[in-house]
Amino acid sequence: MEASGLLDHFRVYSLSIATHDLAELSDFPDSRIFYSSVSQTEFPKLSAKSLLYTATCNRIELYAEFHPAESITNLEETLCQTSPTFANLLSKKPQVYQGSLMLEHMISVASGLKSLALGETQITGQLKRDVGFASKLGWISQGMQTLVQKALETQKKIRTMTGISENSYSLMSLTEDAIDARGLRAIEGLVVLIGASQMSAKIARFALKRNTEKFLLVRKNLDRPMNADLQALIDANPDKFLHTTLDEFQKNTQQWKVGALFLASSSPQPLFDAEHFDQHFASGAIDSRTPIVDLSLPPNVSQRGAERVGRQLITLASLQELSENARADRLSSAVQAAPIIRRAIYQFWLDTLHRENPDLVQAYLETKTQQTEAEWKRLAEEAHLNEKQKRILYDFLKKEQRRALSSHKEMILDLLASSSKRQTG
Repeated sequence: MEASGLLDHFRVYSLSIATHDLAELSDFPDSRIFYSSVSQTEFPKLSAKSLLYTATCNRIELYAEFHPAESITNLEETLCQTSPTFANLLSKKPQVYQGSLMLEHMISVASGLKSLALGETQITGQLKRDVGFASKLGWISQGMQTLVQKALETQKKIRTMTGISENSYSLMSLTEDAIDARGLRAIEGLVVLIGASQMSAKIARFALKRNTEKFLLVRKNLDRPMNADLQALIDANPDKFLHTTLDEFQKNTQQWKVGALFLASSSPQPLFDAEHFDQHFASGAIDSRTPIVDLSLPPNVSQRGAERVGRQLITLASLQELSENARADRLSSAVQAAPIIRRAIYQFWLDTLHRENPDLVQAYLETKTQQTEAEWKRLAEEAHLNEKQKRILYDFLKKEQRRALSSHKEMILDLLASSSKRQTG
């Protein structure tokens, strides 16, 4: 048996803002809509064991676990037959990672190492959300669940052991930097949200932390259900949210003095053209220093509309450029994360996949790695601890010695005693 096949029946197909044009990401459904659309779809169990679709503002991915005997050609044909979304994704020539590279990629994504804003924390919650959607449909096997758990566990270590969480950037903090750099007004006054999406919830949460007192939520249809996170924010702050339709907002512009305009709807067509902005300028609803931020895919502002407002318009593309400049300051943290990810993959093999197959692990040791024998013995020793013991030991040794000693003294002493017995036994 070849050690190279340790994780070969796992792969991911990835489209991201770093590798594909924004337009190629724009015609994919968000996670909630996708999982609702396939709720009655029969899972292709003859080819696949797990399927996990994830969608964020700058990344569309499909994680797949397939039967080891299944060919990639058959798997991809089955994926195309299962959902037009999968067929669309595969048609765009996504990046593909398989085996241990898939686990490495998942950890990097969960850690924010591949986000538009390096180190962004939102992606972890989005991954958990999508796993929840897929699990409810029965699309997640124990093997995929274990991989996800390892990714989430490792991203915590990366955030703790590197500087990636210090002075962290997010999509909204990049937006705030862009507003300041262009001499526009800060996010204040009446914040207008076009669309009731998850992105709108993210914007509202950020603005609330900046002490925003009033929001105007603008939707095409007020009777349609909105994003659950946004609904929760409104329920917690009912006096801060006003509601109107898009038609009313466009027609009665004189009613509003807009402090900041955010566009974050899921509309497949632009909602704002040059004449719309002309109306808002003429009525005084917006002026030359009002920030206009389009975080939609596809964009909510047409090309003519973008030309009309010029530097007032902040888009995902402009934030990507700003992000690349910000990344340079934090690349050292990404470099520090590499050995943490590599170690996590080693431990995953030892602890989960091949605990009962020492010959395979030994073959990998001898042919595929430069790890020293002492390092492997240490990893193998740690692999015998359960997850709770690992967390306690990590806290004790690395971060919170006094708290861990007082809170978990008996367990730590038992753990160390057991470890000592194994070494001398």
